[in-house]
Amino acid sequence: MKRGDAIPDTWATDRQGRPTTDPRAAVEGFLMPFGGYKGYGLAVMVDLFAGVLSGAEYLTRVGNWIDAPQRAQKIGHFFIVVDTARIGDAQWLAARMADFARIVHETPAAVPARPVVLPGEIEMGHLERQRKAGIDVDPALLARLEALARAE
Repeated sequence: MKRGDAIPDTWATDRQGRPTTDPRAAVEGFLMPFGGYKGYGLAVMVDLFAGVLSGAEYLTRVGNWIDAPQRAQKIGHFFIVVDTARIGDAQWLAARMADFARIVHETPAAVPARPVVLPGEIEMGHLERQRKAGIDVDPALLARLEALARAE
């Protein structure tokens, strides 16, 4: 997508690869990656590293936890570590990261009430609030979790 392009109205494909907005059909098909061909390339690389190379399941081999929540999912993870000291000093990197964040935050939001954020910013806001006020848990859910914990 280029700046100014409309946001696609489909976010998944059905089992036959046709675009769909039906969540039931999407579960049988694939989620479409964000970012066009670059998002597709990134999604493929993530699945190759976290699925194929890790020995875990990948693509359509990943089990459906909704249909069989008791079955092990055999999902994989992939982590990469970059020694940033080999690239530049901490001040240089901090300045570049701050500039990167500024540009992202200044990006006009598709929905003005929901500004553009970086991954993790929403969660860090929740964490800060929860550390001060605690975590709200529905009493029925808490009772169920406690019963499951006792059953183990």
